[in-house]
Amino acid sequence: MSDTSYPRTIFILGTAKDVGKTVTSIGVIGKLLSAEHGYAPEEIGYIKPVGQQTLSVVEEDGTPVEADKDAVVVTSLMGVGNVGFRYLSPVIWQGGLTSSFIQDSIAGDPVEGRDAFMARIRESYELVARDRRIVIVEGTGQPGVGSVAGVSNGDVINMLREMGVPVFVALVTRGGIGATIDEVFPYFMSLDHMGTRVDGLIVNGVFANRVDRIRDALQGYYDHIFTPLYGRYMRQPFPPILGFVPSIPELGLPTMRLIAQHFASSSKNSLEILTAEQFEEHASRLVRNVKVVNLRYGYERYVSAGDAVVVGINANDSLFSVVLHHQRLISEHGSGLAGLILSCKEVGGLSQQVRSELARAEGLPTIALDNDTADIIQRIDNMTVKMQPYDVYKRDLIAETYRENLTFWPDL
Repeated sequence: MSDTSYPRTIFILGTAKDVGKTVTSIGVIGKLLSAEHGYAPEEIGYIKPVGQQTLSVVEEDGTPVEADKDAVVVTSLMGVGNVGFRYLSPVIWQGGLTSSFIQDSIAGDPVEGRDAFMARIRESYELVARDRRIVIVEGTGQPGVGSVAGVSNGDVINMLREMGVPVFVALVTRGGIGATIDEVFPYFMSLDHMGTRVDGLIVNGVFANRVDRIRDALQGYYDHIFTPLYGRYMRQPFPPILGFVPSIPELGLPTMRLIAQHFASSSKNSLEILTAEQFEEHASRLVRNVKVVNLRYGYERYVSAGDAVVVGINANDSLFSVVLHHQRLISEHGSGLAGLILSCKEVGGLSQQVRSELARAEGLPTIALDNDTADIIQRIDNMTVKMQPYDVYKRDLIAETYRENLTFWPDL
């Protein structure tokens, strides 16, 4: 691939772990796919050069590989071109690699080790970029991650630019005022010292009722204060703010599918999916709240569409009532409960009539667990909720939010 043939490339890095790089990648791709920009999925490439958390996936040729979790999530949800997961996350930085790299480098040449990683990243980028109109590159962690081997975000950006890739760098940070300024400062200055130009700042996860206040404060600071204070140390001007993206509360909501995965991941829990077909089709809906029902009647006004309900497995009258309530919600509102969780599975007692009603109920994914009700509620409350490859509802919310609140450069 010649220097002049590389496509536009947006490199998304963040000021901290979990600051919203993957969400921003999804939002940027969603904006590119919108009528405003008119890209087709196959015209967009995606790569995460240095990954950390992985999933076991199988390539099209049947080869199992460990791929970065975010790469799996983004490509699965957005349908962009996938040349193979081994190339979407060419360097996986996991436990033990830091120590082994340091030991090998002390005994040998650290530059050779760094160059080997960079060669792998370059080869993967060129495969991903081939025949694409644009490529999204997602950085890892904060800007210092990977520096132990010379493959930090700044190092990768500089390599791509040296190749002739037209890279636009967007730095993502959390929404706030003082905390945002404090968090951006060391990373912008270190990138600037490396000669890594940052082209735009995205302020992510701003509370909707504080958007105007935060916008006025940050714009005022970076337009009038930052350069007079620190300009003499800088090689580049501070970049424009591309957008103040409101927080999306729904991103913190689980799904029945994630709840089932959470309990199934522990050998101490015995999970049974009672409505397999319903589960496959409907378990990716968002769970708004988790409610406990132990009455046959009188609870209905407290249980709404989108809620998941926990009921003891032997409370057949309550279970039958919940199924009927679910059906009424669908009839009245077009959607029903997000799911049903039966507690104390080892007790048994689920009647054949209720089991049959559950099988016939439309769109009610149901699981049974050995755990008691209090333990189920506590475990769900303590879950860490992150984007999953099947989170299509969250994907659509992200795409809409970023379309409305993010500005691209004019000639994209």
